[in-house]
Amino acid sequence: MKRFFGIVLAGALACGLAFALVGCGGNSEEQASKGNSADKKQITINVKCPPVTTAYDADHPDAEIMDLFQEAGERFAATYEDAEVTFNYTKFQYVDEKAQVIDKFDTPEAADVLFAGSFNLPTYIREGRVATLDDVIDDELRADIDEAIWQQCMVDGATYTMPFYQLQNTFMVNADLMRAAGLEQYIPADGEIAQWSIDEFNEILQALKASMTTSGTFPLAFYASNNQGDTHVMSLLRAYGASIFDDEGNFNVSSPEGVQALSWVSSLNEQAIIPKGAENLEFISNIELFNNGQMAICPGNMVNFRAVVDEMGMDAFLANFPDPTGSGIATTFLNGFTVFDNGDADKVKVAKDFVRFIYSDDEFLRYALSSIPVNEHLVEQNKDQIAYLDMYTRNSQNTVDFLNNTPNWEGVRAAFYPNMQDLLRGTKTAEEVAAGIDESCNAAIAEGLKEIEASNAARGAGSAGATNGSSGSGTTQASS
Repeated sequence: MKRFFGIVLAGALACGLAFALVGCGGNSEEQASKGNSADKKQITINVKCPPVTTAYDADHPDAEIMDLFQEAGERFAATYEDAEVTFNYTKFQYVDEKAQVIDKFDTPEAADVLFAGSFNLPTYIREGRVATLDDVIDDELRADIDEAIWQQCMVDGATYTMPFYQLQNTFMVNADLMRAAGLEQYIPADGEIAQWSIDEFNEILQALKASMTTSGTFPLAFYASNNQGDTHVMSLLRAYGASIFDDEGNFNVSSPEGVQALSWVSSLNEQAIIPKGAENLEFISNIELFNNGQMAICPGNMVNFRAVVDEMGMDAFLANFPDPTGSGIATTFLNGFTVFDNGDADKVKVAKDFVRFIYSDDEFLRYALSSIPVNEHLVEQNKDQIAYLDMYTRNSQNTVDFLNNTPNWEGVRAAFYPNMQDLLRGTKTAEEVAAGIDESCNAAIAEGLKEIEASNAARGAGSAGATNGSSGSGTTQASS
């Protein structure tokens, strides 16, 4: 693990103070203004993030989110009027989130700002560790981001993440294999994402199966060898209308629609429409089959799609996961900024103002162009230069929040895939697998809630409910 610290000071103010101490230069008004800097609160903000690549154009292939933090931090510190701000920057490896975030709670090294895409975020919120951001989200910013995206950032009506960019998960589809199967009518126009009902999807799969007669070729991807088999598989389990969760946030795959979807997957397995032995396959194995032309339909995001179309030259298009309505669904990995409430109202206020400051200048927002920016004005400005941006942005209305603010998602992931292995091996029926998913995944959720309750009790919180972060509320926005 590498740890990087950078310190950004308000240079102009410090310089002014130095001149005042030696009695040099400037009129009395200037010296009075500079002298006042000594009276400002001295605030240190700990900014932490994993090594997230944000190569937003060809001239910045090595850009990272840390570069954005440092660039914005330098300008923020030089212009912020409510305090004299110092930033400590820490970049940590993904596997070190516990060491750098969780284990640092209630210490001077606790994160004040985190670039969040973490499966642990729902737990942090329920523990009352995260401040709300609604007081620094004005009408202009809220209107610039799709409401479906805001909803993914909210718990009980309060916003806990400032969204920055997303990666949508849809299907990638080999257009040549579709044509060979006589399915031209299901190929969308350029710049569009195909939307299929489950009935249409089954027709497509059967036609592909009849056309793809070479050994080792498959119409549809599937995998369940490890905990990667959560997002895409759960999306397929929505094919007949299952919502996956009940109103209380617990798994409810035992619904009639959920059992029907599991029976459908079992049938696809028996027909070899999905790879035989998928219980032993990883996601990357399916990507390789798709890249080699041995698979017609495979999940992927914009990074995967760019690779097969722009780099490999494949004639491919995107399609949503099927649903009963024909609109289809996509899942999204949303990344953004989170502010922690570490019990210091002044730090929380400055951290919030810093996050809002990032959205004041497109020079900072351009880092989001490495993926799918959430700010619609940025997409509009760059849609002709950055391929696929407009297409994915228009599809945001069809995205679902697969995390559902579920605590202990890592535990849920670990519990989910063994049940799918039982289905693919034929050792359990669809009804038994549905019951197993509900039991094991809900046990993981309960374990997470128990840990949250214990943590809150230790901190004197007294409950596992999400707090509103009121101790850190502040309405002043940082100047740009």
